[in-house]
Amino acid sequence: MSEVQIFLGTSSAVVLITYCAMTAIALLGIFVVLYLRNTGSKKNAGMLDELVLDERQENRDGYTSVTDKSRFLGAIGVCVTDLRPAGTITVDGEPLDVVTEGNFVKQGDKVKVINVDGSRVLVRQI
Repeated sequence: MSEVQIFLGTSSAVVLITYCAMTAIALLGIFVVLYLRNTGSKKNAGMLDELVLDERQENRDGYTSVTDKSRFLGAIGVCVTDLRPAGTITVDGEPLDVVTEGNFVKQGDKVKVINVDGSRVLVRQI
């Protein structure tokens, strides 16, 4: 259906008012978008500054997601819990969450740390 058929039978004043209103709404929308884009910092759009977290947790500030466990590589430990295949061992009195190669290991058995990958510590029964 074309514009001519929609406005058929209406006066030209109504059509003119309608077009003016549509133009005014479009211009208002453009001004609002430009205002929101230009206010605030360069990093975030102005009104969103209060909703977006700008701070970062850096390693140099003491924030770490994974503690370095590579010092346990080759260490011998005793199982505090059954390893089925995950559990806890102690190495020099320090508890450590570990995973076996797939075998179940009973509480009290000795294991050796054979691989450390991030927070995953792999052990083998000895």
